[in-house]
Amino acid sequence: MKSVPALGEVPSHWTVERAKWVLCRQRRDVQPEDRIVTAFRDGQVTLRENRRTEGFTNAVHEIGYQGIRKGDLVVHGMDGFAGAIGVSDSNGKASPVVHAYVANQITDARYVAYTLRTMALSGYVTTLAKGIRERSTAFDAPTLANVQLPVPPLVEQRRIANFLDAETVRIDAVSRHFRQLADLAQERVRAVVDAAFADYEASPRVPVSTVCRAIIDCVNKTAPISTETTPYKMIRTSNIRNGMVDLTDTFSVEKGIFTEWNRRGAPRPGDVLFTREAPLGQVGMLCGNEKVFLGQRIMLYRADESRIRKEILLFNFLGSHMNRQLRLLGAGSLHEHMRVGDGLKLQVFCPPLEQQDALVTQIQEGREASLLLSDLAQRQLALLAERRQALITAAVTGQFDVSTASGRNVTEGVSA
Repeated sequence: MKSVPALGEVPSHWTVERAKWVLCRQRRDVQPEDRIVTAFRDGQVTLRENRRTEGFTNAVHEIGYQGIRKGDLVVHGMDGFAGAIGVSDSNGKASPVVHAYVANQITDARYVAYTLRTMALSGYVTTLAKGIRERSTAFDAPTLANVQLPVPPLVEQRRIANFLDAETVRIDAVSRHFRQLADLAQERVRAVVDAAFADYEASPRVPVSTVCRAIIDCVNKTAPISTETTPYKMIRTSNIRNGMVDLTDTFSVEKGIFTEWNRRGAPRPGDVLFTREAPLGQVGMLCGNEKVFLGQRIMLYRADESRIRKEILLFNFLGSHMNRQLRLLGAGSLHEHMRVGDGLKLQVFCPPLEQQDALVTQIQEGREASLLLSDLAQRQLALLAERRQALITAAVTGQFDVSTASGRNVTEGVSA
């Protein structure tokens, strides 16, 4: 057996080579017909228009853009650490932050892509970083060049890649169904909220600023992340989803950074957190007493409970009436975001205080089944993602014979 950094042992008949010996970097000119190709974090590399166009910032002048061709191994220099590595299914062009490669004659680019993504998702790429900022880690071409890769015989690489192509398609198909189930559960929650507020549609709404004791927006730059685990955590937009704040995946910071970033006031249990961007409009209520502070693009709303229950404030953000406002206030032709000032202007229903407890009970009872369904779907998605990555890791390290692993002909329709 041989050992490879981040992957462990691989079969003894495999070789181990630095990436620069199996990959040839490409620097092509852009053609007039080329459209933008994006490397997504799930490993798909395709024309941006094939997936989505919101959430991106397009360059006015495409300085340094390069040609990408179908079959290229594409590595995103800033998002590669999170899995933005794959084989392009399209011709097009990409920004300078992307680097593209053609595999040599004894290497299958698909196998290398699966291997590099496994290394990235294990955290290995982060250890190679030349600089760290929130949500990205530099993984440039010189760094990749020296990464050691396991190199099975070509026929074995193709067999592994064919197996993984077939199996991941099956897993992804099941995952899509669970994502649809989760989406339906959230639509059901919105319907419950809308029905509860229907009796107040004729009543005037009030600016959210008039029913809050405090509204805090994150005006800091990116906080320096601690290399050690500390009790001081940064809440990111990815932690805020579907009425809840999930703190299981947060960045740690030093106590001094925590104190500095909370100089305008620390978040408290019951605060409603709202994302102004990436994506716009997610909301959740903070629970528990963890030591946290707001990351970028988040606003905090603290209900004045002499006027509005904190739950009613949260439910306002989950209703269709809030979505309509966000569509009007969301600025930017390239991606949706909301300015801090507009976050003060959002209008909310504020029923008479004596009616709010009953309204809270009504909505919570209606949400319960939908939240259970959503939680089930999310847990299944997590298990499928774990299964998918475990399968990939085992295959690219030769832990099983992929030709018999699934009990079916996984290479049907593709050449060996």
